[in-house]
Amino acid sequence: MPAHKITVEILSDIAHIGRKWAIIEVSAPQARNSLIPGWLAREITPDRLAKIEWDKKKSQDQARQRLEQAFEIQRQLDGQELDFTLKWKWKKVFGWLDEHTVGTRVNEKYNIKFEKKDIKLPNGVHIKTAGRHLVYLHITRDTLAKIFITVTIDEK
Repeated sequence: MPAHKITVEILSDIAHIGRKWAIIEVSAPQARNSLIPGWLAREITPDRLAKIEWDKKKSQDQARQRLEQAFEIQRQLDGQELDFTLKWKWKKVFGWLDEHTVGTRVNEKYNIKFEKKDIKLPNGVHIKTAGRHLVYLHITRDTLAKIFITVTIDEK
């Protein structure tokens, strides 16, 4: 006679059984003698199963909403230009543009905050030359915006 099966939710990774938060069926003796008393798993009731499904749907809706917001930010920023002026004297440039400066200007102009690690400057170094430079702004892992930085030199 086959053993009765119980549906449980795994509370921590267990070798040869399952990963954390997985819902699996195990034999009744295994669940009642080792998994449930050892706080490694808990039995799934119909109410708990409904809550898990609701949480999963809510999480998917939030992820979809965040992705839509990321695409909206990408559409807003893609191809935009920012102008900066660097000072120079005796054929030397004083100062440079770094990720923080670019992030501050984007926040001032578009009210969108970026962390320093999400701003990728050309060749990964500070901008110290005049001209037009392409800068990438990472919004999410899947979305990025390309903006242009125009640097002019003030010879005063």
